[in-house]
Amino acid sequence: MKVRRAFRKFRLGDGRRVVLREADSGDLDKLLAYINSLVREKKRDESSQLFTGFESRLTRRQEAEWLNELSRSVKEGDKISVLAEVDGEVAGNGDITRGSYSETRRHGHLGLTVREAYRGLGIGREMVRVLLAEARKQGLKTLDVEFLSTNKATIHVYERAGFRRVGSIPGKVYRNGRFLDSIIMARRL
Repeated sequence: MKVRRAFRKFRLGDGRRVVLREADSGDLDKLLAYINSLVREKKRDESSQLFTGFESRLTRRQEAEWLNELSRSVKEGDKISVLAEVDGEVAGNGDITRGSYSETRRHGHLGLTVREAYRGLGIGREMVRVLLAEARKQGLKTLDVEFLSTNKATIHVYERAGFRRVGSIPGKVYRNGRFLDSIIMARRL
């Protein structure tokens, strides 16, 4: 992977330094710890607001394959990726995946997670700002994001970033014996 690019640096209210940057191959172990912390959170907390995809711990090999694919996708212009690091620990990870058809190349799907200990501190909001700015630079015209309808904090973050609710998928996620709806929000750039 190329040398990591820093998008933004800022401090949290308690003085800790946050760096929003591209991931690189040296982040493998940090990213593995990050994803596996999300898996543990979802298993531990029945009311977790995490969306799907965090069902079992990943191996180092699986994470390395994901990181190699991310690098390839970023290099080819198919993804925009932002990693949030606080004191050497991955606090959040987000990306925008460009549409795969020639007719949808100007649209992107945004996905973002923040580690439990770092939620509510403004890191996700800043990551969304960086992702929006990078999407504009790369010529995207519209974005969408999808998450659990029960995640009120996330709704607020995306509304503040100019996203509007455009739909929902009733009962998309089956968790703990009940069906949960997802919300789809979108915006023009």
